Amino acid sequence: MDYDIIVIGSGTAGALAAINAAKTRKVAVVRKGYGATALSSGAFDIASRTGKRGRPFKGFVNLPESIGNVLENEQDHPYSLLSRAFSGDRISEFTSMLKTIGEGFFAELAGAGVPYEGSWENNMIIPNQHGTFKVTSFCQSSMTSGNLAKLMGRSVLFLGFEKTSIHNGTRAQFLDSILSTYGFASFKTINYMNIDLHARGVHCNEHDFISLAALMDDPEQAAKIVSFIAQALETAVYDHAFLPPIMGIRRYREVAKMFRDTFGDRISEFLSPPSSAPGLRLQYALDALLTRHGVTIIDGNASLQDASDVVRTIRITGKDGQSSVLSAHSFVLAPGKFIGGSMIRNTTWREAVLGLPVFIGTHPVTDPFPLKYLTDDPFDEQLLFSMGVRVDSTLRPVDGDNRAVYKNLHAAGSILSGYNYIYDRTGMGTAMVTGAKAGIISAG
Repeated sequence: MDYDIIVIGSGTAGALAAINAAKTRKVAVVRKGYGATALSSGAFDIASRTGKRGRPFKGFVNLPESIGNVLENEQDHPYSLLSRAFSGDRISEFTSMLKTIGEGFFAELAGAGVPYEGSWENNMIIPNQHGTFKVTSFCQSSMTSGNLAKLMGRSVLFLGFEKTSIHNGTRAQFLDSILSTYGFASFKTINYMNIDLHARGVHCNEHDFISLAALMDDPEQAAKIVSFIAQALETAVYDHAFLPPIMGIRRYREVAKMFRDTFGDRISEFLSPPSSAPGLRLQYALDALLTRHGVTIIDGNASLQDASDVVRTIRITGKDGQSSVLSAHSFVLAPGKFIGGSMIRNTTWREAVLGLPVFIGTHPVTDPFPLKYLTDDPFDEQLLFSMGVRVDSTLRPVDGDNRAVYKNLHAAGSILSGYNYIYDRTGMGTAMVTGAKAGIISAG
């Protein structure tokens, strides 16, 4: 055998599977490129929705209550599947397991230069680029002082940059309006300031602020830009200022410290849309952790080569068209979903790497155009996004008769069916816990 375990996918789920398996096994990660993790906003959603599936959003609850809501109402959710191993207080025991995995993971990320902060008790409310907000459990440390739940009744200031499409005054006012709609107190004042870095000799892409974040990886440029921002804020009246996510990519920890030393907790980044500096920070940190744990990273497109009741070999095809065949005792499938290109449609929908059947709930998706799983109401669940590979309580993919397709295969992350990370707001939590458990289980 070439490896004890091969993991397909290097996002949050795949990296955690590989890291946990590598504690006792020889592991390789195969990936065709970066997926959704590298595009993520900087938030780490574990759970934040109340009520049963299909009911309208009714407000914000604390994290343990949100997790309990998933376990009580979502029987096919990966959280519920993994909680079946517990015989006592299922909610308490699962939450404890999730916290143990999460604390270990966040400690690893901090050691790789990308610290996350948050609470296992209360969710945070963090603004985003669009003038709205996200309720989330953890986020990168440069964002946490901007928790809107603690800024109501205070003066806030949004910063933008000339010739760079980041934020504007209209979106800042919209945020104030939408928060009031959801029952929050208004800000004392909310203002917008545009900073013209181009006029000061700082040039970056005029339409994508990720180039400004990359520019901040240069210590000299970072010091200059922080100085310009400080000068612009000297006469501003504000309790807290929100900055686009520009605090570096590969030197995030150093640049964030520079801002903290200059402004204290009075300035924070808001969440990012794609393309995302926070997402790249996370992905680069995961790559560093894989290397640190001795995991081999192989770039190429994976496809099934030989299998019976077990997967024996997979074929890896590189960008140059050259291919090779790798074998392993066990495999973990964590390639993402739509963004990672891991769902394909011919006459019907299938998972792309191993050809596994896909489901929505317990129903196999046989319609090549499953429009019945979409509605024209933007606030509906949109069941199509819960399509994925169905697994048993040990994360082995199963067929329509609930039988394991391959005995030595486990799956993790957004490829799984039974949950909708957009609607459930459990995306990163599911990636984290299923990835870690798939790695542990596959390692025996």
